[in-house]
Amino acid sequence: MKVRDLPGANFRIATTYNSPYDRAKWTHDGERTRRRVRRWRQEKEWYDGRVEAFALSRSYLELEREEDSMWECTDILGRGAFGMVGKWTKFDKTGRVLDDVAIKQSDLDDRELDEEGRPTVPTEAVLVKALMNQGCRNVAKLREMRFFDGDRPKWRLYLEYYRYGTLHDLIQKYRARNKRNRQEDRIPEAFVWQAFHDFAQACYHMKVLRLDSIGVRSPRGDHFALHLDLKAENVLLGDAPANQKSIPYPTVKVADWGMAEYTSLDDSRNSKRWKKYGTIVWMPPEQRDFGRYGERWHHPVLGGANHPYSMKHVVWQIGANIYGLMNLDIYNEDINEVINNAEGMENTLRKHGYSALMGYRSRFYSSELTSLVEDCLRIDPSRRPNPYELVGRTQDGLARYTEKYHQTGDHPKLKL
Repeated sequence: MKVRDLPGANFRIATTYNSPYDRAKWTHDGERTRRRVRRWRQEKEWYDGRVEAFALSRSYLELEREEDSMWECTDILGRGAFGMVGKWTKFDKTGRVLDDVAIKQSDLDDRELDEEGRPTVPTEAVLVKALMNQGCRNVAKLREMRFFDGDRPKWRLYLEYYRYGTLHDLIQKYRARNKRNRQEDRIPEAFVWQAFHDFAQACYHMKVLRLDSIGVRSPRGDHFALHLDLKAENVLLGDAPANQKSIPYPTVKVADWGMAEYTSLDDSRNSKRWKKYGTIVWMPPEQRDFGRYGERWHHPVLGGANHPYSMKHVVWQIGANIYGLMNLDIYNEDINEVINNAEGMENTLRKHGYSALMGYRSRFYSSELTSLVEDCLRIDPSRRPNPYELVGRTQDGLARYTEKYHQTGDHPKLKL
């Protein structure tokens, strides 16, 4: 199967002509099925017949049907415009858990059709595979993928399951605990720095990404990957790093690359075709109002409506995620309001180096951390750190916590 916008690239893809909604063998147990469906209906307000058909279907992960029957959907993890995600668990005959996987099912996207209207491999899968092969440990791992070639074609991506949930879940837990106990407990700075450094390493790999490792000739020029929807709900928390150099906190895993693109500053599609991609409150200034943010300023700094997005787009969204961790802001509401208000404050912004936060400080976190977050969130992209600087500054910020951990074996606890 071809890859969109990458001439000459072809992948061998597992293809199924059956319906993805063939019922799983475990659903023959009526009581177990009713019990799970009842729980999902109570827990998921968006649960409906379509979600149920997905949850009760077989995994299609194993070639042998008998082997595949060992997989059962044990949870529904999410539903959105992209499709649905569920957790499938593999049990042996005694009921012992052998494996877990997250299955993401989505309809064939019109963006993933070639010039002749034929399906191509999702850009999401291509970029994730390339990042994995390049050694990026901060991307949600893709295990397999399958195309369902029917009247309504669909994709299933089989992803590593991460038991600690998302950054969004972590923030919600702290908020709920604070409200319940009437306290102001915050996420430890040591974890915030480690998450920041994880993000920075993902950003670096996106900047230098080449596709040769997956058998695709990389286009000429300085190409890079843009995520375009890097928000707390799309950032998973995996197991702690295996090496003893790192503090044993969960590792940041950037997920949901469904909006992602592989591009360059000379790409005619960048940013004309992507202005609507992503979630509005998480968009950096250069993407807001269809690229018209600040266009009436006396000294416009964002380059105009069709100015291409650079890696500074990613840096801004990383800064927004870290600000959310520090302030327990779930939906980027604080930064969204600040950026909206800042558009009418050009002169003040210029005096403060185009910082919307204007001297950000916190009574919970160090000035080194708040200063770096402020720099990432500057309205003028040219004043934000580049991926190399971000790696260096987060490494320096994390160093004093890792040194203390090596000396004492102790670290502030993260309440998961």
